[in-house]
Amino acid sequence: MRSLNAQFFLLFGSFAAVQPYIALLFKERGLDEEQIGYALGISGWAIMLSPAVVTLIADTRVSPSRLLAGLSVLAASAVAAMLMSASFWALTACYFAMTLCVTAMMPLLDGVTFGIQRQQRERGEAPLEYSRVRVWGTYGYVGILALLFFPIRWTGEVSLPIWAGVACYSILFVNTWFLPQRGKRELAKRSKGLPTGEAVRALFGPRTVLFSGAMFLLLCASAAYHTMYPVFLVEDLGLARHWLGVVILAGAVIEVACILGLSRLEKRWGLRAVMLGCVALTVLRFGLMYGFPVLWVAVGTQVFHGAMICAMMVIPPNVVNGLASESNRNSIQGVYTMLVIGSSRFVGTALSGHVAGVDQRLIYAMGAGLAVAAFVLLWKGFGKEG
Repeated sequence: MRSLNAQFFLLFGSFAAVQPYIALLFKERGLDEEQIGYALGISGWAIMLSPAVVTLIADTRVSPSRLLAGLSVLAASAVAAMLMSASFWALTACYFAMTLCVTAMMPLLDGVTFGIQRQQRERGEAPLEYSRVRVWGTYGYVGILALLFFPIRWTGEVSLPIWAGVACYSILFVNTWFLPQRGKRELAKRSKGLPTGEAVRALFGPRTVLFSGAMFLLLCASAAYHTMYPVFLVEDLGLARHWLGVVILAGAVIEVACILGLSRLEKRWGLRAVMLGCVALTVLRFGLMYGFPVLWVAVGTQVFHGAMICAMMVIPPNVVNGLASESNRNSIQGVYTMLVIGSSRFVGTALSGHVAGVDQRLIYAMGAGLAVAAFVLLWKGFGKEG
C-alpha cells in the first residue's frame, strides 16, 4: 500500500505548500482583506460542484485512480496559471479551478481506501485502519513545510512554496498509476436510483442530520480560521514570513501524535467521548485566541490543532463511510464534501473577510461560538446516527 500512503503524503504536502501562503500571495498582488475573503470563499462553490459529480463517475463509469490522474494534471495547471496572474478576477478564477480539482481528489482517495478495506475484510485479512493511512497526509504536510523553511527564509518569496505545490500535483499524477486497483466495481443500478440520491438520504436522515449540521458549523469555523490565521500572524502580530511555516509545522507535528493515538483513545473512551473532547478543545483554542490576541498565545494554541483536525477531518470520513453501501461508497464521500464541506467553506471564508475587515480578533470569537453550537448538536445527536 505504499502508493496509497504516497498519494496521501503528496496531496496533503500540496496543501502545506499552497494553503498557508495563498492569502499572503493575494495580499502581495494587491487584494485587501475583504477581497481575499471573497476570492477564497468563492472556492466553496467549487467544492459544491465537483466532488459529487466526480465521485458519481467513480461509482458508475471510470476508475478512481484514472480520475485522480486527470485531476492532478488540471490542478497543477491551475496553480501555475494563478502564479502568473495579478488581477482579482484572474486570481479568483485560477484558485476556483484548482479547488474544483483538489476537493474532488480527497473523497476519491477516501473511497479508494475504504474500498480496499472492504476487499481485505472479504479475504479475511485485517483491514487498514483509516487513521493509519490518513496520517501519511500529515507526514506530507509536515515534510513539505519543513523542506520549504530555508528557501522561504532565504528568498522571502511567497510564490516559491506555491510552485512546490505545482511539483506535488505533477508527482501525484505519476503516482496514480501505481495505486492498488479494486477490481471489478459494483456499479449502481438505475432501478435503485443514482448513488448520489442514496448518499443524500443517508447523510441527512432523521438520525444523521444533527451530525451533518454540527460538521457544517465546525467547518465554517475552520474555514474562517485558516483563511486569516496566516495574515493575523504576519500582518497583525509581526511574525516574520519564514517562521509561518514553522508555526504551522508545530501544529502538524502534534496532529501526527493525535491521529496515531486516535484508535487507542476510541477503544478506551468511545468515539462519542473522543469527538466531544476534540470539539471542546477547539472551543478552548478559539476562546484563548480571542481573549489574548498576542503572538505567543496565537502560536501556543497550535497545541490544540491535532484535536481540531481529528474532529473535522479524520473522524468524519469514517462516520460517513459507515453510512455507505457498496453502490455509493465514493458518492457518499463526494456528497458530504459538496454539501457539508463546500457550503461551510463558502460561508466561513466569506464571513472571515467581512469580520477581519472590522477586527481580526472577532474571527476567533465567531469560531468559538460556532464550535459551541456544534458541540451542543453532537451532544444531542452524535452516536445515534448508526
